[in-house]
Amino acid sequence: MAYTELQKRQHIRELQMFLHGISHTAPLPHLIPDGIYGVQTAEAVRQFQQQNHLPETGKADTETWNALAQAYLQDVWPPTMHLTLFPTGVSAYAPGDSGSAVFLIQGILQALRAAFPEIYPVASSGTYDAATQHAVRQFQDYTPLPSDGIVDAATWNHLLAALGEEIHSTAHIRRT
Repeated sequence: MAYTELQKRQHIRELQMFLHGISHTAPLPHLIPDGIYGVQTAEAVRQFQQQNHLPETGKADTETWNALAQAYLQDVWPPTMHLTLFPTGVSAYAPGDSGSAVFLIQGILQALRAAFPEIYPVASSGTYDAATQHAVRQFQDYTPLPSDGIVDAATWNHLLAALGEEIHSTAHIRRT
């Protein structure tokens, strides 16, 4: 029986889940498991190999796979999970949507108000209401994105980048 493309993607996703979990306890890039063995996955594997005194190839050979699995099972408890913000069939979040992803978007918008005080305050309701749409539009005004008030993948990536910068600058201020 031939090794199918689906099986290959599933194995890559499993590898990425190991790396994602370990990245919470070791200095590795945070990957989102997508089943694609790209540059970020190769770099995370290479860094893991370096930290564990394995040949630095960026490829998940048997020795690397076994070391990753062992590190994941030993160091990651409880298992970490990633949020699939855009599951199959969802390309964006807009007014009327609800659920944990919308709740997360609202939390990020709240956290970003320290850096962007003009962003309209939103409640953590889990429902994409008019206030959330307004706050998203205001955030998008700071980006090269269209100000449509809809969180698609591009807006999501900008939200995460801004949140990362906010967390980094807040941590830096606390250390000094």
